[in-house]
Amino acid sequence: MRSIKFIVILSFLASSGFAQKRINFLKNSNLNSAITSAKQQNKLLFVEVYAPDCHVCNSFKGTFAQPQVGTLYNTHFVNYQLDIRKPESQRILQQLKVIINATPTFLFFEPKTMKLVQAKAFGERENTILNVNSIAQKAANPAEQSSNFATKYKSGDRGFAFLLNYAQFARLTADTATNIKMVNELVKVMPTNQYTSQSALNIIQMVMMNNNNALFEYFVSHLAQYNRIADPGLVKMIYENVFQIVMTSSQVNKLTSADLKRLKDQMAKCEIDKGSIIRRTWMAESTLLFKQKKAMAAIKVIEGLIDVLPSAPGPKEYQYLCDFVKSKSKDKAALKFAQTNWCKFGLK
Repeated sequence: MRSIKFIVILSFLASSGFAQKRINFLKNSNLNSAITSAKQQNKLLFVEVYAPDCHVCNSFKGTFAQPQVGTLYNTHFVNYQLDIRKPESQRILQQLKVIINATPTFLFFEPKTMKLVQAKAFGERENTILNVNSIAQKAANPAEQSSNFATKYKSGDRGFAFLLNYAQFARLTADTATNIKMVNELVKVMPTNQYTSQSALNIIQMVMMNNNNALFEYFVSHLAQYNRIADPGLVKMIYENVFQIVMTSSQVNKLTSADLKRLKDQMAKCEIDKGSIIRRTWMAESTLLFKQKKAMAAIKVIEGLIDVLPSAPGPKEYQYLCDFVKSKSKDKAALKFAQTNWCKFGLK
């Protein structure tokens, strides 16, 4: 009888939170309810962006159950989990102007304005009580919130942790210019003997938005070393993502001839075939040449593209090239070449 009573008491203590106090995530609720609750309690809103089938996300459950983590998060935040797989979640993130490139990502908001005050994307090896609590402590401290990032930087703060935080925040909020600047500063204070490490790989994967820095150059020049510390498929995905960001973001319009050469050289180091490199870079390169009034050099780049296409262009492709040249140049020789070689084969 005593043993049964003892078990009942233990169960009561556990359910009451005396035995263990984990993060209290709102259940059976939506984000609007969480925002309302945070306003009412005068707390910040913590949103974990996760995916149910993400093994890294699932590995954080044990950390969330630790009393020192639960106490901190429950004291300062209303806690909510956002399933990134749901279309509604995607719309919410778009409205909040947050770009998620890895799960889990921790977002901290001021609920009255839904201004993002802190953020961090986590890798599996960053799953520690220290790291999970550190970002929460920064979010809860007004001096460590995003509104002070620019001021801290201008005042001379070049600490590694600060620059990393600022750079990742810029990536999550799609502030490409700030991200590039902070990553460049981060690489300056990062010892070169730490380049081939899991933490460096995490920076390239989850923080970096540009290829023009010493760490990325080292990365593409020493892929074999990174393949030994991480899955080669992941290593490939990381450099492909950086190349894609450069070629599809607004920074592509600012590339110089030297930038394009560096980009193509780096792609070659990653053993991307020559045809694929041309197909990826032709538009940026020809656009730059048209701007530099080197119209026939731009035409030559486009001819190079046609040579490496997997099949001969059809009317739609010819029409696209015709319209592209007309939109980029008024050079008579270039327009005549386009008319003779592409426009007349386009759509009628």
